[in-house]
Amino acid sequence: METIRKWIDESDVYMLILGGRYGSIEEESGLSYTELEYRYALSKNMPVISIVLDDSFLFTKAASSSKNKIFEKDNIDKYETFKSFVMSKIVKPINNIESIKTFIHSNINDIQNNEEYNLVGWVKGNTLNNDPELTYRIKILENLNRNLRSQIASPNNKILGNFTVSELVSILSSVDICNILIGPMIDYDMDQILEFLKWEPYRPNALDLFYALCSFLSLGIPNNFFNINKHNVVVLTITLESASVLINCGLIKFVDIETLELTDNGKKLYAQLLSDNYSPSVNLLPSLIKLAELHK
Repeated sequence: METIRKWIDESDVYMLILGGRYGSIEEESGLSYTELEYRYALSKNMPVISIVLDDSFLFTKAASSSKNKIFEKDNIDKYETFKSFVMSKIVKPINNIESIKTFIHSNINDIQNNEEYNLVGWVKGNTLNNDPELTYRIKILENLNRNLRSQIASPNNKILGNFTVSELVSILSSVDICNILIGPMIDYDMDQILEFLKWEPYRPNALDLFYALCSFLSLGIPNNFFNINKHNVVVLTITLESASVLINCGLIKFVDIETLELTDNGKKLYAQLLSDNYSPSVNLLPSLIKLAELHK
């Protein structure tokens, strides 16, 4: 019993697999060592996993082996009393050997995630204080892990296709599209062009354009502005010129040779920008509306 208590004291979890036998008797108590160790584990308030092999499993086992090896014959009353005591706790009846592994894995995970238990682990955590360098490295890793979990939970780290939201914002913000916007206006006089350039001295980027195009669509001016028609060919020209970066980022796609549309990721990015109260460096929406009006 001294050895049994030492092993249990050094363990994080106690597991009982109860078959059809009661086990060897400890003379002083008259109870089996199995029952004594089970009761000792309970007294320690440590996590206990109990598995009871049901009768169908035991009878199947007995059919291919000696019945006396499977079922208790000397201490039947003690066995039944112990079994009833075990069954009064949280227990899993098992009727096939494969279920044992699954049940153990499931319960171990639950126990690991339960803050009620102060698990030490295979390498005793309370021995690490003797190694200051290792303790310091563990502290750094814990802080890094905490920061990474916080970043993952951030809306800006949602994965949209091959990029996170923050990566898409960074990529699109770095693409200067000033010349793309001025290009379609060469047919207008300088006064009209200057009217469009109210956003100077800032130079619009692809994120500004993406935000403006989505806003343009949401206003319904026109409802199908990604389609080629007489009302929006200039807006579409702008879109096509910047389409490479938007398509590569998975935000717009060609439906057919004449039609572009927002992808699901494009819609999600726009929704996230709205949620984050994104403010474009240049408000291009009035310019797009004016372009469409001038082209009618």
